[in-house]
Amino acid sequence: MSNIKTRRLVDVLNNDHGAMAVMTAIFLVVLLTMAAAAIDVGHALVARNELQNAADAAALAGARTLGIAYEGMTPAEMATYTLTGGDQAAVVAAAQATSVLNKAAAVDVSVNAADVSIGLWDSATHTFTATTAQPRAVNVVTHRDGSANGPISTFLAGIIGMSTVNVSAVATAELTAIGSTPPGALDFPIMISELFFSQFGCGDSIMLYPSNGTPQSCTGFTTFDVSPSNDNAMRNIINGMINGTYQAPPTTAGVTQLQATNGTLSRQTWTAMVNLFNLRSAGTGYWDALVPVYEGNDCSPSGAMTIKGYANMRITGINGQPGATITGNVSCPLFQAGGVGGGPAFGVFTTVPGLVR
Repeated sequence: MSNIKTRRLVDVLNNDHGAMAVMTAIFLVVLLTMAAAAIDVGHALVARNELQNAADAAALAGARTLGIAYEGMTPAEMATYTLTGGDQAAVVAAAQATSVLNKAAAVDVSVNAADVSIGLWDSATHTFTATTAQPRAVNVVTHRDGSANGPISTFLAGIIGMSTVNVSAVATAELTAIGSTPPGALDFPIMISELFFSQFGCGDSIMLYPSNGTPQSCTGFTTFDVSPSNDNAMRNIINGMINGTYQAPPTTAGVTQLQATNGTLSRQTWTAMVNLFNLRSAGTGYWDALVPVYEGNDCSPSGAMTIKGYANMRITGINGQPGATITGNVSCPLFQAGGVGGGPAFGVFTTVPGLVR
């Protein structure tokens, strides 16, 4: 009897049909596993993209709310602003209200308050740092996991013990430096070299005139788009700014070239400049002027100079001839309502955010 059982076992092992059945079963398991991976990984990737859309929208909404807060401040308040509890709550609420309008894997995407952070974005290192001191960026994390909205259920991966998948996404929106100016925004006919910002910045004093060739006084006069750039053109522009008949042209950082001059101005032109300062500084003793920053390290600019970005100068004094001087300091951060961002940061930012991550 034992010999008969042994022969039957050998027959089964030697049977091609039996071996094929075993191989088919193994192949089906592998095929189902691959199908589960393909379907469920694809489903998770789609949900991840939907979470990203929700995070992007929430970050933009939060940063725009922060921008609106800045729009209601004076330049002095902007320069000393510390995030208030009320403003923080408004930013978080805007992010949450916008996120929940989106779905990820058919579930409304809610955002935890703890997943909305306000602070600063470092474009050089691509890092976000939470801070309450003059914040300009909002960071939002969206989840489909145990912390928010629940994990994503799988279709077939349960056969290999994976019944759910956790997915998350992160986005950062920032009030970036202004990258262009509308007509009339540049309201003082002077430009600053980017060399100044290689050693100085917010709060530092600057000698706009006379220049001694050092970074702290590396500036020049500009007649904007009027050529040739000379004393007569400068005086006509200043008088036009006083009586409202002239406004500077629109500009775009990295594109627009403005005419520069470093020649000596006449007494009449200096008198006009003093009159402009007196008009703009009436009641305060200073004048916050938006000025272009030009490319290069030339402290005696002449001819067409490409605009690199924009800075805010708090002009504290202009004295005419003899012994003409223009003194002030770089006042920032300053936030301009609306506008287009994306320019190099010289201290002036738009209140309309853009995604940086």
